[in-house]
Amino acid sequence: MGKNKDIYKKDEFSEQDYKEFERRLFSSSTSVSELQRICMTLAHTPTKKAQDLLKLFTESDRAHEVGWLALAAEEQEFHYLSPENEQEERDYLALKVLQELQDELVQLDIQLNEAKVDLDKMEIRYEAVRELVKKGELEEVDEAGVHDAMVVFKARCEELAEEIEFKDKIFDQVKESIKTEKYKDVDPMSMRNVHWG
Repeated sequence: MGKNKDIYKKDEFSEQDYKEFERRLFSSSTSVSELQRICMTLAHTPTKKAQDLLKLFTESDRAHEVGWLALAAEEQEFHYLSPENEQEERDYLALKVLQELQDELVQLDIQLNEAKVDLDKMEIRYEAVRELVKKGELEEVDEAGVHDAMVVFKARCEELAEEIEFKDKIFDQVKESIKTEKYKDVDPMSMRNVHWG
């Protein structure tokens, strides 16, 4: 197995090396310093196998013995996901677009839920005003004013629902456009702290 350095090449470790890493990570006789060395090596290896092995180890009984394991897993994900060519750069940027769209969709959903509650409240007011008009306690013009306000609330709900549908379609199309295999199943929210400068 290689000595510790900045970043390992994708093909630096063989299948046998990964099996040996796994054997040592899950052996009760492996020292803490050896666990740390293996985790550091995996953190600097930009492959799916390294990512999967680190993820598996984070769920093990010995994971707590490597205090910085969560940081190592984040660092490994960064190295694994870092683009290496134009297509990957485009797809990586597409992940950022997906994350931004998800944030926008969450906000729109909140706004729509609030607008629906406002509409429901306005409908209750309208029903009350209608009853008061029937009893002769209010004028029909009062009913018309509340009705007009209710129409505005209803239009706002429809507008928000349309905007959500529009952004959902964009989200789906951007997701479908990603060609790089390693980016296809990435949670876009993992891009929240990635910034272009």
